[in-house]
Amino acid sequence: MKRGAVTGIFPVLLVALGLLVALLAPPAGRLRAAEPRGELRVAIPWTPENLDPTMNLASIRAAVGQSLFDSLVGRDRDSKIVPELAESWRLVNDTTWQFKLRRGVVFHDGEPFNAEAVRFTVERVLDPGQKSPNRANIAEIARVEIVDDARVNLVTARPYAALLNRLIDFPILPPRYTAEKGNQAFALRPVGTGPFRFVSLVKDEQLVVEAFDRHWRGAPAIQRIVFKPIPEPFTRAAALRNGEVDLITTVPPTLARELERAPGVKVQRVPSTWLIYLGLNALKKPLSDVRVRQALNYASDVDMIVRTVLEGNGRRLEGPFTPAMFGYDGSVKGYRRDPARARALLADAGYPDGLEITLDAPAGRYQGDKEIAEALGGQWQKAGFQPKVRTAEWGAYFKRYLGKEFPDAYLLGLGGPMQDGDELYNLVSSKGRGLYYKNDRIDALFDLGRSTLDPAARRRVYADLQRAMVEDAAWVFLLQQVDIYATRDRLTWTPRPDQWLQLR
Repeated sequence: MKRGAVTGIFPVLLVALGLLVALLAPPAGRLRAAEPRGELRVAIPWTPENLDPTMNLASIRAAVGQSLFDSLVGRDRDSKIVPELAESWRLVNDTTWQFKLRRGVVFHDGEPFNAEAVRFTVERVLDPGQKSPNRANIAEIARVEIVDDARVNLVTARPYAALLNRLIDFPILPPRYTAEKGNQAFALRPVGTGPFRFVSLVKDEQLVVEAFDRHWRGAPAIQRIVFKPIPEPFTRAAALRNGEVDLITTVPPTLARELERAPGVKVQRVPSTWLIYLGLNALKKPLSDVRVRQALNYASDVDMIVRTVLEGNGRRLEGPFTPAMFGYDGSVKGYRRDPARARALLADAGYPDGLEITLDAPAGRYQGDKEIAEALGGQWQKAGFQPKVRTAEWGAYFKRYLGKEFPDAYLLGLGGPMQDGDELYNLVSSKGRGLYYKNDRIDALFDLGRSTLDPAARRRVYADLQRAMVEDAAWVFLLQQVDIYATRDRLTWTPRPDQWLQLR
């Protein structure tokens, strides 16, 4: 296959993956007759520290959290929202969602799952004193009403079309255990309703979970999973080749080619729901000037990055939505590399002699993140910028992001199972968790999109939103990535486009 060929087969791979899963996956409610057996060793790029899913963000929940916790609703491999802890749901009125809960579910410590557990978890996240980074995700919920043990109403302050999508990644906690242990103890020894229960955590070494035979789906096929934090991609690959681990994630394309030649190793590429973008600190100079933000977009050759840095494992995006995201409009057109235009915009903005700018990026969190940042730095030099590229380990990097410590541009990813235009709300809207950007028109479009219940009307709102973000150069729009995994032959496993490691 020629370089770049992966981009061309993006839609075909997505369809094929969905058909394969539909044919091979057992019905959701079927209990496994076989006893769990064997140990699976998984290398992940970061160290699990806080295992409370309400106190961390998507990267930890996508890997470790999928083993330990369940949410009210889920998303299957065909992108349909499906029941999990909630058997069914209905919209009672424009602001009241009623969920009928699954009976007979228990937490790992034997505590029963019920409507009180839902109320406790929602109110805990909404409590300002808790300082949950997920508070903004469910901030539209005004109150929780318990109908009975198996029914609960989530009442929003105003119509909120994306509530179900938000609840896909909203794990439920046990009220009694959480209250008894306290925040710090729960973060180190969590209890959920997931297919695996927590066993032990040794910082920087391993996290161990074991099969929970009372799970509502039945016991998982694997008895024990050991998650091993290995931040450096080459070290992860060596551990796989040496048989020390069975599965590694976030494999750089160059390493993937080497691993494909290694005996006993299988490499899998999956077109991802994740997009990679550059956020811009538009609240202060120089990026408060739209001309400078537009110049950065014109200075960036994303096609070349996909072709060379990622070896075809990705696709350039015209705007802020991926094709899988609700509200995507394929008619939106973005920027093409034009260094001369970038220089002219810089001169017009008062920087005829160039402009110093800092580009921050994580190292090892996303596919080729460090290399993407370095390539962009080289491209920007040719367009009149004087870039300084800085990289950091993901944990430290994300703390700096939340602390509003990035002076100019910063590389981040967005994705997972939500797949709705409202997913951008907390990254862009100043009314959400937007930390580095404010635009009144874009804020208003986000508000209208999330409060519009009619799908057709909502799509039109998000089309306008995408055009407004491109026009104002809210981001440097980059790419939709292809996720690359590698496994030992002894493991049969099909990765998901949303990066969730569902290993049950």
